[in-house]
Amino acid sequence: MAKPIDDRKLPLYIAEIDGATKYIIPLRGTGLWGPIWGYIALNEDKNTVYGAYYSHASETPGLGAEIAQTNFQQEFVGKRIINDKSKFVSIAVMKPGQIAENQDQVDGISGGTITSKGVEKMLLSCIGQYEAYLKNSNGGTEK
Repeated sequence: MAKPIDDRKLPLYIAEIDGATKYIIPLRGTGLWGPIWGYIALNEDKNTVYGAYYSHASETPGLGAEIAQTNFQQEFVGKRIINDKSKFVSIAVMKPGQIAENQDQVDGISGGTITSKGVEKMLLSCIGQYEAYLKNSNGGTEK
Protein backbone atom coordinates (compact mmCIF):
# COMPACT_ATOMS: atom_id res chain seq x y z
CA MET A 1 0.00 0.00 0.00
CA ALA A 2 1.42 3.39 -0.99
CA LYS A 3 2.08 6.09 1.57
CA PRO A 4 -0.09 9.21 1.48
CA ILE A 5 1.42 11.81 -0.87
CA ASP A 6 2.32 14.11 2.03
CA ASP A 7 4.46 11.35 3.57
CA ARG A 8 6.42 10.52 0.41
CA LYS A 9 9.84 11.75 -0.59
CA LEU A 10 9.79 12.15 -4.34
CA PRO A 11 12.86 12.46 -6.58
CA LEU A 12 13.34 15.81 -8.28
CA TYR A 13 16.38 16.76 -10.30
CA ILE A 14 17.35 20.41 -10.54
CA ALA A 15 19.71 21.55 -13.27
CA GLU A 16 21.05 24.86 -14.48
CA ILE A 17 21.11 25.29 -18.25
CA ASP A 18 22.38 28.55 -19.73
CA GLY A 19 21.89 30.24 -16.35
CA ALA A 20 18.26 29.13 -15.96
CA THR A 21 16.98 26.58 -13.45
CA LYS A 22 15.20 23.49 -14.81
CA TYR A 23 13.15 21.04 -12.72
CA ILE A 24 13.22 17.44 -13.95
CA ILE A 25 10.58 14.95 -12.87
CA PRO A 26 10.97 11.20 -13.49
CA LEU A 27 7.97 9.46 -15.03
CA ARG A 28 6.76 5.87 -15.17
CA GLY A 29 3.59 4.35 -16.53
CA THR A 30 2.10 1.64 -18.68
CA GLY A 31 1.80 1.40 -22.45
CA LEU A 32 0.01 -1.26 -24.49
CA TRP A 33 2.57 -4.03 -24.02
CA GLY A 34 4.46 -3.02 -20.91
CA PRO A 35 6.14 -0.27 -18.95
CA ILE A 36 6.86 3.17 -20.35
CA TRP A 37 9.03 5.77 -18.64
CA GLY A 38 10.78 9.06 -19.10
CA TYR A 39 11.50 12.52 -17.76
CA ILE A 40 9.84 15.88 -18.14
CA ALA A 41 11.84 19.07 -17.59
CA LEU A 42 10.10 22.27 -16.57
CA ASN A 43 11.41 25.80 -16.90
CA GLU A 44 12.10 28.04 -13.94
CA ASP A 45 8.39 28.95 -13.75
CA LYS A 46 7.73 25.28 -12.81
CA ASN A 47 4.94 25.27 -15.37
CA THR A 48 6.26 25.40 -18.94
CA VAL A 49 7.83 22.28 -20.43
CA TYR A 50 11.48 22.72 -21.39
CA GLY A 51 11.89 19.18 -22.70
CA ALA A 52 10.48 15.66 -22.58
CA TYR A 53 11.99 12.21 -22.98
CA TYR A 54 10.02 8.95 -23.16
CA SER A 55 11.05 5.35 -23.72
CA HIS A 56 9.59 1.85 -23.53
CA ALA A 57 10.47 -1.81 -23.30
CA SER A 58 8.08 -3.42 -25.75
CA GLU A 59 5.74 -1.07 -27.61
CA THR A 60 4.94 -1.86 -31.24
CA PRO A 61 7.53 -0.50 -33.73
CA GLY A 62 6.03 2.22 -35.93
CA LEU A 63 3.08 2.65 -33.55
CA GLY A 64 3.37 3.00 -29.76
CA ALA A 65 7.17 2.82 -29.97
CA GLU A 66 7.04 6.28 -31.58
CA ILE A 67 6.93 7.80 -28.07
CA ALA A 68 10.72 7.40 -28.10
CA GLN A 69 11.08 9.53 -31.24
CA THR A 70 12.24 13.13 -31.03
CA ASN A 71 9.37 14.47 -33.15
CA PHE A 72 6.79 13.19 -30.61
CA GLN A 73 8.80 14.39 -27.61
CA GLN A 74 9.30 17.87 -29.13
CA GLU A 75 5.52 18.42 -29.22
CA PHE A 76 5.57 18.85 -25.43
CA VAL A 77 8.06 21.74 -25.43
CA GLY A 78 6.37 25.01 -24.47
CA LYS A 79 3.21 23.33 -23.13
CA ARG A 80 1.99 24.25 -19.65
CA ILE A 81 0.90 21.91 -16.88
CA ILE A 82 -0.92 24.52 -14.76
CA ASN A 83 -3.63 26.64 -16.38
CA ASP A 84 -4.35 30.37 -15.97
CA LYS A 85 -6.68 29.59 -13.05
CA SER A 86 -3.80 27.88 -11.17
CA LYS A 87 -5.33 24.46 -11.74
CA PHE A 88 -3.05 21.51 -12.47
CA VAL A 89 -4.16 20.19 -15.87
CA SER A 90 -1.11 18.29 -17.16
CA ILE A 91 -0.90 17.82 -20.94
CA ALA A 92 -3.55 15.98 -22.95
CA VAL A 93 -2.47 13.58 -25.68
CA MET A 94 -5.19 13.80 -28.34
CA LYS A 95 -5.98 11.81 -31.47
CA PRO A 96 -3.86 13.15 -34.34
CA GLY A 97 -5.37 16.32 -35.79
CA GLN A 98 -7.77 16.83 -32.87
CA ILE A 99 -5.82 19.38 -30.80
CA ALA A 100 -7.37 22.77 -30.13
CA GLU A 101 -5.33 25.90 -30.72
CA ASN A 102 -3.84 27.56 -27.66
CA GLN A 103 -4.43 24.45 -25.54
CA ASP A 104 -1.90 22.36 -23.72
CA GLN A 105 -2.46 19.33 -25.89
CA VAL A 106 -0.26 17.34 -28.24
CA ASP A 107 -1.01 15.05 -31.17
CA GLY A 108 -1.05 11.39 -30.19
CA ILE A 109 0.43 8.64 -32.31
CA SER A 110 -1.72 7.32 -35.16
CA GLY A 111 -2.29 3.63 -34.47
CA GLY A 112 -0.75 3.98 -31.01
CA THR A 113 -3.80 5.13 -29.08
CA ILE A 114 -3.29 2.99 -25.97
CA THR A 115 0.37 3.99 -25.66
CA SER A 116 -0.52 7.66 -26.28
CA LYS A 117 -3.14 7.51 -23.51
CA GLY A 118 -0.54 5.75 -21.34
CA VAL A 119 1.75 8.77 -21.77
CA GLU A 120 -1.12 11.11 -20.86
CA LYS A 121 -1.98 9.09 -17.72
CA MET A 122 1.71 8.86 -16.79
CA LEU A 123 2.08 12.64 -16.98
CA LEU A 124 -1.08 13.27 -14.99
CA SER A 125 -0.19 10.75 -12.30
CA CYS A 126 3.54 11.42 -11.94
CA ILE A 127 3.56 15.22 -12.28
CA GLY A 128 0.42 15.42 -10.15
CA GLN A 129 2.39 14.15 -7.18
CA TYR A 130 4.51 17.32 -7.39
CA GLU A 131 1.57 19.72 -7.72
CA ALA A 132 2.01 21.43 -4.34
CA TYR A 133 5.75 21.88 -4.91
CA LEU A 134 5.28 23.22 -8.43
CA LYS A 135 2.62 25.71 -7.37
CA ASN A 136 4.77 26.98 -4.49
CA SER A 137 6.63 29.97 -5.90
CA ASN A 138 9.45 29.82 -3.34
CA GLY A 139 10.47 26.31 -4.33
CA GLY A 140 8.46 24.32 -1.83
CA THR A 141 9.46 22.98 1.50
CA GLU A 142 10.57 19.52 2.46
CA LYS A 143 8.09 17.64 4.63
